[in-house]
Amino acid sequence: MHIYKTFFKVVRQHRTSIIMYTCIIIFMLFAMAGGESNEDNSVTLARYSLLVVDNDHSEVSEALVSYLGKIHTLKENTYTEDQIKSQLYYQRIAEYIVIPEGFGDAFLKVSKMNAADANSSEFTALLDATYDDSMPRGLFVNMQINDYLNSLADYIQMGKSLKDASLKAEEALDISDVVSKQKVAVDECEAVCTSFRFLPYGILSIIFSGVLSVIISFNEKEKKNRTKVSSIKMTSRNIALIMGTITVAVLVTTILVVVTTIVKAKGFAFTEAWWLSALNAYVYSAGVTMLLSMITSLPLGIGKTGTANTAAYVTNIIGLAFAFLGGTFVDLSILGDKVAVVGRFIPNYWYSVANHKIWYEGAGLTDLLGCFGFQLLFGLVCLSIGLVFTKYFGDKT
Repeated sequence: MHIYKTFFKVVRQHRTSIIMYTCIIIFMLFAMAGGESNEDNSVTLARYSLLVVDNDHSEVSEALVSYLGKIHTLKENTYTEDQIKSQLYYQRIAEYIVIPEGFGDAFLKVSKMNAADANSSEFTALLDATYDDSMPRGLFVNMQINDYLNSLADYIQMGKSLKDASLKAEEALDISDVVSKQKVAVDECEAVCTSFRFLPYGILSIIFSGVLSVIISFNEKEKKNRTKVSSIKMTSRNIALIMGTITVAVLVTTILVVVTTIVKAKGFAFTEAWWLSALNAYVYSAGVTMLLSMITSLPLGIGKTGTANTAAYVTNIIGLAFAFLGGTFVDLSILGDKVAVVGRFIPNYWYSVANHKIWYEGAGLTDLLGCFGFQLLFGLVCLSIGLVFTKYFGDKT
C-alpha cells in the first residue's frame, strides 16, 4: 500500500505529460468530428475576380456591370496591359472585360431581331474579353454573360422595360431555389465506430507517456537497492506499480470514452453497443498496462535525466507500430494479408475486430469473448515476462 500511495505522489510530478497527451488526443477526437457533412444543401456558383472597364456607360452596360458585381467580385483599378496579363497568369483575375462605346445601342439592335435569327455568340462578340483559354473560368464567365444578355433580350422583346427585364433575367438565372445538393446518406454507426477505433492509440499514448516515466524512476538503482533491503519484495513492489498504473488507465479510459460519446455517440449512449465498446476499451487498457510492466522490467540503462526522453521515444515507437499494424488508423479491410497476420499478435488487432463486430455485426457479449480473451492473454504473457525479468535482473543488481 505504501508503494501504491508513493506511485501517485510521483505521478503528480509527471502530470504534465499526461495532461499534454490527453489534450492532444481529445483535440484529435474533436477534429475527427469536424469532418461531418454539412446540413446546408444549398448550391452557390463559384465567384471569381473580374476586371471590368465600362466605356459605354449606357443603361445596358451598367445593368451588365451590376449583374456581374452580384455574382462575382469586381476589381476597381487601372492597370497596364502587362499588369493585366500578369494577373491573368497568376489567376488573380479570371477575365478582363472591356465594354466598348456603343455597346448598348448594338445590344438593343440585336435584341430586336426575331428569336430565330438572334445568336447568343453575337452578344459576346460585342465585348472585348481577355482570358486564359486553357482555364475553364473565363469560359464559365462568358457563358454567364451570354445567358444574362439573352434573357435580357428575351424580356425586352416581350415588352418589358430595361429595368424590369434586368430584374427578371437575374431572377431567371438564380439557381438557388431550383437546384440543391444531393443528400448523401450518412451512416452514423460508421462515425461512432471510427471514433472508438481510434481510442487504443490515445489510451496507449497517454498511459505510456505519463506512467512510463514514473515507473522508470522507481527502477533507478538507488531506489531498487533501498527496496531490496526493506521488507518489501520486488514482486510485491512491481504488482503495486501495476495496480497504480491500472488506476491511471481506468481514469484515462473513462475520460476518452466520455469525450468520444459527447463528440460522436450521443445518440448511442448507454445502448448495448456503447456498453460493449466501453468494455472493449477497458479490456484493452488492462492489456496495455500489463505490457507496460514488461517494458519497465527491462534494464534500459537510463538515468533520471533521460527518463522523459526515453518515455516519449518508447511511446511513439510502440504507439504508432501498434496503431498501424492493428487497424487503429485504418480499417482492417484495408490492411494487407501479411500485415494482418502480424497484427494478430498485438491487442490493437483484436480490439479493432471487436469494435467492428459491435457496430457492424450487432455482436453480443458472447461473440466478443474471443477478442477480449486475446487482448487479456497478450497482457498476461507480458505480465509474466515482466515478473520474470524483474526477478532475474533484480538478482543481478
